[in-house]
Amino acid sequence: MSPHIFSPDIPTSEWQSFAVDGFSGPVSGIVFSAGQASCGIPLGGIGTGCMDLDTDGTFGRASIFNSFVPPRVIGSPFLFVDCGGEVHFCSSQSPPGSRGARDIRYFGHYPVADLEFTLEAPVSVGLRAWSPFLPGDSALSNTPGAVFEVRLRNEGAETVSGQLGFCFPGPDEDEATGHFELREIDGAFRGVELSSDSGVEYALGVVQSDGIALSADAPDSGAEAAVTVRVPFDLEVGATTTVRFVLTWYAPRWVGNEEHHYWHAYRERFECASDVARFLAEEQGTIFERILAWQEVIYGRDDLPVWLRDQLVNVLHTIPEDSFWASNSIPREDWCGEHGFFGLTESPRTTPHVAIPSDWYGSLPLVFFFPELMRSLLRAYVHFQLPNGEIPLGIGSGSDMQSPIYHCLHTTNGCTFTDLVHRLWQRDRDEGVLREFYPAVKRALNYHKTLDRDGDGLLDLEPDPGGNQFYGAWLWYGTATHTDGFWLSALKMGRQMAEAIGDLAFANDCRIWFAMGSRSLEEKLWNGQSYLLYHDTETGQKSDTILANQLAGQWLARLHGLEDVFPPGRVATVLETVKKANLRGSEWGALNAVRPDGSIDDGGPRHSTEIFAAENLAVAMTLFYHGDADTAHELSHRVMNNVVLRQRVPWDMPNMYEPENGEITHGTDFYQMMIQWGLPLAISGQSIAEICAEGELVAEVIRAARV
Repeated sequence: MSPHIFSPDIPTSEWQSFAVDGFSGPVSGIVFSAGQASCGIPLGGIGTGCMDLDTDGTFGRASIFNSFVPPRVIGSPFLFVDCGGEVHFCSSQSPPGSRGARDIRYFGHYPVADLEFTLEAPVSVGLRAWSPFLPGDSALSNTPGAVFEVRLRNEGAETVSGQLGFCFPGPDEDEATGHFELREIDGAFRGVELSSDSGVEYALGVVQSDGIALSADAPDSGAEAAVTVRVPFDLEVGATTTVRFVLTWYAPRWVGNEEHHYWHAYRERFECASDVARFLAEEQGTIFERILAWQEVIYGRDDLPVWLRDQLVNVLHTIPEDSFWASNSIPREDWCGEHGFFGLTESPRTTPHVAIPSDWYGSLPLVFFFPELMRSLLRAYVHFQLPNGEIPLGIGSGSDMQSPIYHCLHTTNGCTFTDLVHRLWQRDRDEGVLREFYPAVKRALNYHKTLDRDGDGLLDLEPDPGGNQFYGAWLWYGTATHTDGFWLSALKMGRQMAEAIGDLAFANDCRIWFAMGSRSLEEKLWNGQSYLLYHDTETGQKSDTILANQLAGQWLARLHGLEDVFPPGRVATVLETVKKANLRGSEWGALNAVRPDGSIDDGGPRHSTEIFAAENLAVAMTLFYHGDADTAHELSHRVMNNVVLRQRVPWDMPNMYEPENGEITHGTDFYQMMIQWGLPLAISGQSIAEICAEGELVAEVIRAARV
């Protein structure tokens, strides 16, 4: 083990490759200094809640004690060194009477935050904080805790003695009620457990090793839930010592709505906070090796740009920020199966609801690495599917998982559901997936056929009183390329699934509908240079606005390994038109909607006037699949360079931003941005099935995480 986790001299705020302790080769990422990013790595896993470790060395937003919507803001430093009676906090912030860090360097690679501190103290400090998160292992990734490996180094000319301290405020009065009881724990984990009358608790201590001592400051009346743990040290000149703190939390029951409460899934594996702490203390070495191993697979992909290697690792941070995983509800439900309820809220602070459009953008990592959780999510959509086949827009709002929303975006929800089922099936052609979900897919597609009011094989939008497509605040009319491209791709998926299950009549029905719809789309929407945004032949309303992602259905066809949705000649022409019209309007990405005269379409509030980050990445992937790698690389890099480096929200993904200056206008912690996991497929020209095959990226990441 190197005394330093990484060199403090690495330049900040730029993507680069550099050496980090524990990796056999260079990593790809960004080193930030204190406060350069809006927040830091969330410590937490799947459905555990999480707590941000910010770049200034403080704990930031936290949902570990069921503060989901919105998360609680802690905003305090936690790690300190006491030398000769002088207290030095490992943070740019410090309480009165103490000193803060002179400098901080921060490298985040979810689920790990690596920090190097320069203090005014006679020692220097490195911190490696992490939570269990292993692709392919949802159970272990559902461990509510974190390990803090602290490296103390005496780089001076004299022996140094003192104490290393870790202070944690615990839950506030809104998160836990009643009296707190403290008890000491000994064994592989040595520390304290603090439990409240309401069942909320946490444990804080150290991984036991020979010669280590520990003392804990009991809570006082002013901060009943707060505990500080101290470890004494004596460091000779040039010596380094390592202390591993363990912090675990346990809040087994959360409130969804008045009718439903939920049990956290981790309650099935752990009985209390100290139970989690013992597990982490015993297994932390092996777990951490597995984390570095799966990340090293991604960092070793020289065929991917440096920025994308960094993002493939770090964008997974939205899973702990947004995920709910319940073993069951209270009262109990019988339909959810062995894996319980699972869902991702679109954004805890912006639009807190489980919504199928965001599942479409952001679900690829679930399909790749946690298919059992993706199956659980799909099972919920099936449970709430109406008898007429309509799939709900979402299945939960706030922190609830059973509040379905109907007749909103209903012209796309069933197509999206079909796409999500097909993704999961394509992953490894699991016949069980097909048998379970095909009936719901068939009902959903048959429901969509009822939305074809003029009998042309295409869905007809009903925009009043609100939009019924992904750009919900923007009214479209009649036939729309974006929506009906989805429909045509869903028909191809439905046909393939019908053939596989032996429903040849429905397969033929899908074939007939596709042929009719494809012909109608060309007749109604093709204008010679691109497809119209929409056209209602009954009223005469139409728009020749150029939509950047008008070929969404075409991207899906390539992603799923299907035949093209649009004629090849049309695709090439559209992409050239989009490059000239949409990609030249902003240096931060492609404009969503451009009029033929080059002006921005202002008819759809932010949905037409701003840049939709996830849709931009879908455009980039379409360009990759169709041979224009240079433009695709440029566009995807433009988007992520603005988000991560200019706006400095690497661990707080947005939804939309201004084309003039790149400033974010909507969205925090949007897991839509996990759409980036589609880029390796598009760059290599692979489908979902191909990238999941043995020896390919997804399989190799999972294999490494198991070692």
